[in-house]
Formats: sequence, structure tokens, C-alpha cells
Amino acid sequence: MGARPCSRLSPRVQASRAPWHHRGPTSEEGPRARAGRRHSKAGRAMMRYPIVIEEGSDTTAYGVVFPDLPGCFSAADTLNDAIEAAKEAAAAWIDAALDTGDEIPPASTLDEIRKLPEYAGWAVGVVELDDALTDETIERVNITLPKRVLKRLDALARSRGQSRGAFISQLTLSAR
Repeated sequence: MGARPCSRLSPRVQASRAPWHHRGPTSEEGPRARAGRRHSKAGRAMMRYPIVIEEGSDTTAYGVVFPDLPGCFSAADTLNDAIEAAKEAAAAWIDAALDTGDEIPPASTLDEIRKLPEYAGWAVGVVELDDALTDETIERVNITLPKRVLKRLDALARSRGQSRGAFISQLTLSAR
């Protein structure tokens, strides 16, 4: 990532969707089959992804990269801010991959990450991401809308040959 001047940066988040080349075996069971654990407080499953950390100083920002998610990185003045921004970048990367129908790469092992020459000298760690990021389960929702808005919504959906739910989903996914 290289040294960057540190002038009270707001955390930098990057989640580009470049093609990826995984170094480890792939899972036949899909994105939810990777190593994870239950979050002790919320009872939710968590995915663990390795990160590499470029140490910051008084004059350079901390950088955090997800080697398994190409183009996904963050930078900030503090390590905590850089890690939190990295979690946001990973969530955006995963969301974009799902929107385009791409596979979510399984997490590499820490040993695999330590052997990557491009990150020699960087610290290696792990972050936990909420497994709900990859949850495609259909869920019924109840919303309240004025009748005039509901009529307009139904007319727009019908004109596109969609159900109300499909139309709302399309609008939501296209609003970027």
C-alpha cells in the first residue's frame, strides 16, 4: 500500500470487484460453509477472514487488506478505525459479489497468508464478519404505506411484469 501522509484521515474503504485467484481449496458447499463460529452475544454465525496489516505511524496511515477479497482494503489513522473500515469494505465487497452472481471465496488459512511474498513484514490477523452478509433466505416482511403509494407501487410492478416484492427488491439492489 505504501506510506501515506497522515493528516487526520477519515477511514478509507475500498471494495473493488477485481477477478480473484484463490490459493487454497474451494468449498463445494458454497459461501456459508467456511470456517466460522457462533457470536457469543448475538447467537449468530460469524465468518472469519484473514487480514494483513501495514503498520501506521505518526506520519502514515494504517492499512488493512483482505488477501482473499482482491481489491478490498482500508486505511485510517488508527488501527481500530482501519479494522472497522475493513469490515465495512468486506461487507460491500461481498454484497457486490452476490449482486453480480460471483462466488464468495473461502477464507485462506493464516499459514497461507503468511507465505504471500507481497505481504512480507506485514502483521497477520483475523476479522469476524456476520454470516448474514451471505444469507439469501427469503423473509416475509410487513410494511405500512398510504393507499395511494401502494397503488402506484403495484402499478409500476405490474407494468414491469413483476410482483410487488420482486419490484421492491430490484429497486433496492439497483439503488447504488
